[in-house]
Amino acid sequence: MAFTVEFKKSGKTVEWEDRYDSILELAEDNGVEIDNDCRQGVCGTCAVKLISGQVDMEEDTGLDYVEDPEQMILTCTAVPKSDLVIDA
Repeated sequence: MAFTVEFKKSGKTVEWEDRYDSILELAEDNGVEIDNDCRQGVCGTCAVKLISGQVDMEEDTGLDYVEDPEQMILTCTAVPKSDLVIDA
C-alpha cells in the first residue's frame, strides 16, 4: 500500500516507496534536510516531531536523548505504517 509523507517545514509531500529503508533516506532523495549522525537509531540526532500518522521503528533508543520522546520519531529507522505528517 502506498503512503504519503508530508514534510511540513519543507512544504513537500512525497509518496513512500518500499525501496527506501527509512524516512531519512526518502527525505534525502527528495531534497529535505534532516540532521543525522549514526543512522542506526541510537544517537537521537535525526529525531523529528510526528504530527500525524504511525510508524514502525526498528531501533528507538535514541529517543532517550530528546525532549518529549512520545511525540518524536527517529527518521533513520522509521518507516510509515500510514500517511504521515512530520515536522521536517
